[in-house]
Amino acid sequence: MKTTVVIVASLFLVVAPSALGGNGQRPGIRVSWFSQQDGRSRAGAGARIDVHEPETGHPQHQPQPSAQVTARVGTGSSPETIGGTSNAPPPQPRFPPLAESSSLLKKTEPAGPGSFWYQDGAGHVCMYAPSSVLPCFTVIGSGNGSATLAPLSPATIAAHVAEQISMGPGELKASPSNAGLTGAASWFWLDPAPSTQRLSLSLGGEGVTVTATPQIMWQFGDGSSVDGGPGVPYQAGPVPSGAITHVYETRCLPGDQGHDPYVLSSCDANGYQLVALVRWQISYRADGPVAATGTLPTRTTSASVAYPVSEARAFLVGGTAG
Repeated sequence: MKTTVVIVASLFLVVAPSALGGNGQRPGIRVSWFSQQDGRSRAGAGARIDVHEPETGHPQHQPQPSAQVTARVGTGSSPETIGGTSNAPPPQPRFPPLAESSSLLKKTEPAGPGSFWYQDGAGHVCMYAPSSVLPCFTVIGSGNGSATLAPLSPATIAAHVAEQISMGPGELKASPSNAGLTGAASWFWLDPAPSTQRLSLSLGGEGVTVTATPQIMWQFGDGSSVDGGPGVPYQAGPVPSGAITHVYETRCLPGDQGHDPYVLSSCDANGYQLVALVRWQISYRADGPVAATGTLPTRTTSASVAYPVSEARAFLVGGTAG
């Protein structure tokens, strides 16, 4: 009985979208793919990354790659040789050399916005970009030895991790929704409610976890404010501990300012300016070759809305005695 065996080999290589241009490539970094039959029952596939240094000179001059990384997978430990020659591309060093004076190495964002350089535990310098796999290099100095690189910085990693954390304030909502009423409590809340966010990243054996914790200040527009949580939607019955409520004492309706002498100076054209300021306290913890803890600058986001406040008035009317 004759048996036919089909073998499929695949390679997944992720490259930062920010490192690619509209045609799939970014000047300076080129990704090429290859697949081939290594024998009657063996196949191979792979990818190659070429990093080019921009050079001055004739516009038709094509610079040679300053560093190359080739990744390959196949169905066997080594490709078959047919006719005395190998079908596989020549082997490339795992950590290709990169000159210390390289202009690529001097770029703070070598693979586009959000990318940066870092040093792994073995002293290689590597590119990082979110959701990407990018190459590492052996940096060669101008002398005979390797260049001295700055140690891996947890604070630098933490700052880039913090940029990936969503710190939105949510949408400000109120009840009554259209206008408040003097003497009656109005309820306010943020939807979705800001909550503590955490994100971790491991580079070169260094694991860094960043935590962003929200603190909320409510400004009601009539000079009153309170520090509290995100609030909860209105519900009948006892007021829960997490509710944000406020009782306005003075009306503020569109057209009141300049016409009603009793309105507050903070009454805007469309009502009180209600603001929820969300201050994010950001801290990080690093474990690995460099153990450290620290904080990053506080970030502030906010949500606001114009909130008119009406009033109920009582009038004495004439009548007859019964």
